[in-house]
Order: sequence, then C-alpha cells, then structure tokens
Amino acid sequence: MAAFGQNFLVDHSLGFVATALVVCAIMAAIVLTVLDRASSVEGGRRYKWMAVSAAVAGLGVWTTHFVAMLGFRPDVILGYDPMVTIVSVFVGILFVGLPLAATVLVHSRAARMALGAIAGLGVGAMHFTGMSALQGCLAAYDPLVTLISLFAGAGFFAAAMSMKPRGKQRLAVAALMVLGVCFLHFIAIAGLTLSAAPAAEVWIVEPVTLSAFVALAALMIFITAFILAVNGEKLDASSRAAAADAAEHLRVLSAALQNMSNGLVMVGPDGIITLHNERAYELLGIGPNELRSGLALSSFLDNFGHKAGWDAARIDRVIDNHTVWMRRSTITRVEHHLADGRVIGVACCPMADGGAILTYDDMTEARQVQATITHMAYHDALTGLPNRRSFQDALNARFDSAKPTTIVMIDLDRFKAVNDTLGHPVGDALLIQVADRLRACCDPNDLIFRLGGDELAILPGDDEHSDTLARRVVEGFERPFTADKHRISIGCSVGLATADDVDDPDLVVRQADLALYKAKKNGRNRIERYESGMMEDAVKRRYLEMDMVRALKEGQFSLNYQPLFNLPTRELVGFEALIRWTHPTLGLISPVDFIPLAEETGLITEIGEWVLNEACREASRWPGELYVSVNVSPVQLHKTDMLRQVTRALAEHGLTAQRLELELTETAMVDDGRRINATLTALRSLGVRIAMDDFGTGYSSLAHLREFDLDRIKIDRSFIDSAPDDVSSLAVLRAVTMMAKDLSIATTGEGVESEEQLARLLDLGCGTAQGYLLGRPMTAEAARALMQTSDAMQQAVAGIAPGELARA
Repeated sequence: MAAFGQNFLVDHSLGFVATALVVCAIMAAIVLTVLDRASSVEGGRRYKWMAVSAAVAGLGVWTTHFVAMLGFRPDVILGYDPMVTIVSVFVGILFVGLPLAATVLVHSRAARMALGAIAGLGVGAMHFTGMSALQGCLAAYDPLVTLISLFAGAGFFAAAMSMKPRGKQRLAVAALMVLGVCFLHFIAIAGLTLSAAPAAEVWIVEPVTLSAFVALAALMIFITAFILAVNGEKLDASSRAAAADAAEHLRVLSAALQNMSNGLVMVGPDGIITLHNERAYELLGIGPNELRSGLALSSFLDNFGHKAGWDAARIDRVIDNHTVWMRRSTITRVEHHLADGRVIGVACCPMADGGAILTYDDMTEARQVQATITHMAYHDALTGLPNRRSFQDALNARFDSAKPTTIVMIDLDRFKAVNDTLGHPVGDALLIQVADRLRACCDPNDLIFRLGGDELAILPGDDEHSDTLARRVVEGFERPFTADKHRISIGCSVGLATADDVDDPDLVVRQADLALYKAKKNGRNRIERYESGMMEDAVKRRYLEMDMVRALKEGQFSLNYQPLFNLPTRELVGFEALIRWTHPTLGLISPVDFIPLAEETGLITEIGEWVLNEACREASRWPGELYVSVNVSPVQLHKTDMLRQVTRALAEHGLTAQRLELELTETAMVDDGRRINATLTALRSLGVRIAMDDFGTGYSSLAHLREFDLDRIKIDRSFIDSAPDDVSSLAVLRAVTMMAKDLSIATTGEGVESEEQLARLLDLGCGTAQGYLLGRPMTAEAARALMQTSDAMQQAVAGIAPGELARA
C-alpha cells in the first residue's frame, strides 16, 4: 500500500493520472454505447459493430496506459521499442476488445462474467506487453504485486459484465471497467523497480511521440465509432453526451500534447508544419515567429540554426538531412551539441503520407549521467586512476597495434599492516598519495592503472625506458608518506615483463606477476624482470600445491624423530618431530621444497595441525618424561587459534603439557609481537614449553629474549660449524650460552656432527644437544627401539662413518 501511494504522490504527475482516468472513462462510455448498438441489430451488421467495439476498447485501454506513462516520473530515463509498442495495440484489441464484444453473443450471466474476467486479464496482457517495450533501463516486477494487479483487473471486469449495461446500471458498469483498467495499471506500476542500463543509448523522445500520435489516432477512432453508433438514429440525449465526452477527450489529449516533456513538430508531405507544442519553444530557444503552423520546415530549421549559432553551410546540411530522413521507412535519431553545452536529441519518424513527426528532447543530463557511468566503469573511484578494465583495453590496443609492450607491475610493501593498524581511512588516504607520487614519477605518455587493492601497473609510453621508470618508482617510494598525521614508510616491489615473442597479453600479465612475486619473495622494495623458466617454475609450484592437498587426504606425510640428549650425561631426554613427504611418483620431497610453499598458500595451517596431533599421539606412547619438540610456522601463529589446537591435541592423546615443546623461529615473533606474546604466555601457563629455533639468524634476537617468555633457545648450527675457525662465531656462541644461563633459559646446540663440536658445547655449558653425531632422524618405530636400549648414546652413534654430514 505504501508503494501504491508513492506511485500517486511521488512517481506520477497527478495531472496525467487524472487525464488517464478521463480517457478510460470516455473509452468505457463509447464501448458500452457501441455494444448497445450491436445488441440491437442482427446478422453482419452486428459483427461490424462488435468489431468497432473491440477496436475502441483495445485502443482505449492502450491510450489510457500510455497517457498514464506520460506522467510516470521514475529516477531513470525511459524509452520504448516502437515495434513492441505497436504490438501492444493489437494485444489490447485481441485480448480486451474481442472478449468484451463477445458478451453480445451470450446471455448467461456466468458466461458474461467469464468473458469479462478474460478481458480484465487482457488488460494485464496489454499492460505488460507495453511495459516490455521499455528501453534504457532494467525492469523487475514484484510477483505478488503483479498477481494482485491481475486479480484486480479480472475481478472488476467480471463484476462489470455481470450487470446489464442499461439505464442506471450503465454508469456502474462503466465505473467498474475504469476501475479494472486503472487499478491493474497502477498496482502493477507499484510493484515495478527500474534501474539504469549504463551502456544503452537512452531515448525518451520516440516513445512519447508514438504515444501522443497514436493517442490522437485513437481519438479519431473514438469519434468515428461514436458517429457510427448514432448514425441512422436521431441523436438523443445520451449521444449528445457521448459527443461532448469525445470533445472533452480531444481537449484532454491536446493538453497532454502541450504538457509533454518533449518538443513536437508535425510536418505534412508538402514540407509545411501542421502541428507543434509549446515545449518545442523552450527546448530550441525560439519563439512563435520562428516556429508556427503553416511555416515551411526549411524556414523553421533556418531559424533554429541561426539561434544555435550555426553557419550557413551547416544549416543547409541539416535541411538536406531532414529531407532525406522524411523519405526513409525507419526512424532517424541524431543529436545536436549546442554552443551553450546542451545536447538536443532529434528523432524523425516518417509517416505513410510522406510527412513526418519531429520530436526534440534535452539529452544533456542523460549524456552527463552516461559519461559519469562510463568514467566510473573505467576508473578507480578512490584514486581517479584508470582501473583494471582500462588496463586490459589499453594492453589489448598495444598488442593490436604491434607496439613493443612492457608491463610494470607494482605492489605496495607493508600496506596491509597500515590498514590493520591505522585503519582503512588512513589506508585510503595513503593510496591517494601513492597515485599522486606515481604520476610524479611517470612521463605524460606513461599510463598508470590501479588494478585493485594495493596492486598497480604502468604501461610505459617508451618501452626502452621501462627499467629507468621502475627505478624511479622504487626510489620515489623510499621517501615516507604522511597520511592523517601519520608518517608512513611502505616501499614497493616491482615486476617487469616485455612481450618480446609473446602475442598473448594475458600471458605477459602473468609473467609480470611472476616477476613481482619474485621481487617480494627476495626481500621486497626491489625490481625483478621476468626471466625464462619462471613460468615453468610457477606451474611446478602449482602442481606441488595440488599434490600437497592430495598428500594430506591420502596420508603421504609422516614424522621422523631426531633424538635430543642431555649434556654431559648423554641421557636421552626427548625427540624433535620432523615432517617427511613421500610422494607416490617423485619419492621423498625435502621440507625445504614444500614447507615455504605450504606457508605461502596457507596449507601449513592444516599440515601443522596434523603434525601437532601426530607428534602428541606418538609421544603419549613414550616412557618416562621424554618430551617431543614440534616446529610451529609463523603462519600458524597468525592464522589459527594455536592455544585451542594445542589444548585439544593434549587432551585427545592424554599427553601432559610438560612433555610438549613448541619451536618458533624469530621471524614468527616479528609481526604483531604483542598478540604472539599473549598466545605464548597462555601456552606456558598450561605447562607447554616454548623454544626459539635457529637463534641468532633472525631479527633482534636479544630484544626477543627480553620481550618473550622462553624456556629454551636452540643455537643455530651455523655458529657451531664456524666456531673453530671464526673467532666472532665462537664469541657469539659463548655470549649466548652465558646470557641464557643468566636468564635461566635452557640451551640446545643444533647440528652437532663431531666430538670436537660436542666438547665445545660442554665447555660452554650448553644443556642439551642434537645432531648426526648423537642421532639421525628416525622413524617412530626406531625411536621407540632407541628408548628401550640401555646404552642409548652408543646405539645412536654406532655405524656413522666419519665425514657423513647429510642434513635432516
């Protein structure tokens, strides 16, 4: 009901609504008069009157519809398909007029009501056929509202036909017919939702012209039908009233013509103007002396041309064009761009007699909207840079012209951290400055694009200076930005690819992406150019990624366990769990080859959870206080609920928290250290021990010892390997062990492969050690066997050839 009320109060001109009601009332009165005449005669004359009533009813409903549509004021510019509009006339005659005419042939009240209901549904058929002619927009109907409108139309017409249109009942019958037409139309409109169609050429000239012109034709048919209905009989009071109604109808349609939003000029076959409306004066900026009935078309056009500031040659061309248009069998549409910035649309609709109807409309706003929509479709709303769609079009154009093409692909470093810590408004402000700085780095003929997020691209105007341009961009981004009073340093990574022997633009984009990926992987804030083999490596990585997913499902992963020994007793105290992947066709794949890819793709979260569960399950079978050490990826800490996973694994396998040690690299503690520290503190409160792996090779090691609560540091094997020959490494090794002792943090030496290394760790006071000298990684079964051996150290060392230094 709210939508129905809105249609009258907001979306419709009440003047046109009233006009439509009057037109419909006149139609009903004439149809009933003609049907009365048909019922009073026999034979062929009856069928002639029935045919006249059908034509009048169909045209009347059609006219009512389009007069109402003249007053429809939605938020989009409407246009109509002329062929569908014409078809809707015949739909009205066939499905409204014929059922009403057929009521003359039946006498049963039920049959008359059925024919009335069919006519009511025919009104719906005519309405929705007419609405399907809409162009320049997308129409969506509410199914329930549509059904209600059809029931309303059928109900009112059935009620109307249930009564005899005689005497006092004729007024009631006519009123019910009017209600059936109008309720169906306006209820259906209430359920209509229109949205603009950006790419369409929007014309609101031609359908309004057709509406007005055919409405005039319908008026003449009404008048003719009325005259025929009373011809042969003396005019009585009712016929004089019908004539007065017809005159009123003519007056109403004339008012509609004068209140059209379009300018209209009708030209006869002799080139003389026969009809025009007031709106034409306003649109064309001319007065009654320049446009009037009886004036030659050429004179009118000459007057308009002078007002528009055209020269004589252009005026002559316009006059000649109109002559050609009037001889065509189709509608011609053009636009005139005036000196004051307005755009006037012109449509020339030839008539069968050689004349034509010219309609004019102010298309300025429509074209401005269209230009805005087009700009929005091809440009980024935030930075104003051309978007990915523009990039693709420009790239395709370069390839089509066979010009040398290099793509400079740019990705901002640390932009996500800015969004996460400072908020999206700051991130947006930063992107705007990034766009400005890129413009400053580029030459005028370089094309800059924002592809989405923090990804940008440049198509250099001069292919030969692409490397220089890339360096300017990287150097330009080394200077900090200031956004919302925040001083921000982000940097950027750049990938370049040149289409040397490539004729596929998408392939070159992929190559540039691969070069960009390499730049970010190799430390960021750098430039990389695509090299042969990168694509093949990417394909291999993709296959490896798919194989990893399959490996998880098919159980191709397994764990090996490397023993950890107490110093100096060489007592077995635990094992480090090390993942292994046995590929069905490639064999054993090193963790070095698949763990980084798993971290990059996010698969490490599932793999890491499996490792944690499997290690806890196996450790629960071990005797005594032997513990298991599990490596945790930085991705796991940032993307999973580590506390929940650990708690669940311990509970599921019945392993005490003190027998689980989690190893983290220093890299894992760099980003969002506060949140990581909170997680580690919660884990330690359960009794889980935390170790820092590869100590000394990452970021700010000493700061991490102060900021994070650690139970153990594992000294990287690089210090142990180089200590005999490198005084600095030995000094670092000594400092680490002494500092750990002072902080009450246990130490473990990694990669012990000789007695000399082991003796050095003993001298420095290192608490535990692991390495090939003490024990290789082994299967779970071998680890259990090692636990049962009384002389564990000799069992582990036995059989190792000198110099056998294979890595775990």
